[in-house]
Amino acid sequence: MSNNFNNCPYCGKKVMKGAMRCVACGKIQQTPEEQAAAIEKLQSRRKFNFKKFLNRTVAIMIIGVLYYYFSDRLIEIIKNTLGI
Repeated sequence: MSNNFNNCPYCGKKVMKGAMRCVACGKIQQTPEEQAAAIEKLQSRRKFNFKKFLNRTVAIMIIGVLYYYFSDRLIEIIKNTLGI
């Protein structure tokens, strides 16, 4: 857990890595460029990936359709394979 913290260069208190300000003394920990890069990184994580969502939705729909039309055959194949 100590790997997630740095010491504030001004007051010496523990501050989370990547923090923009020290909670104890209020001093700025990062330059404006570093702050902008950190904000951009956070925003890029939150972006919704529509293509990935669409691919997964189509795959689930195809599996559902295949199961609906071929479930009897699949169950029969599984029973034959297991010898039931």
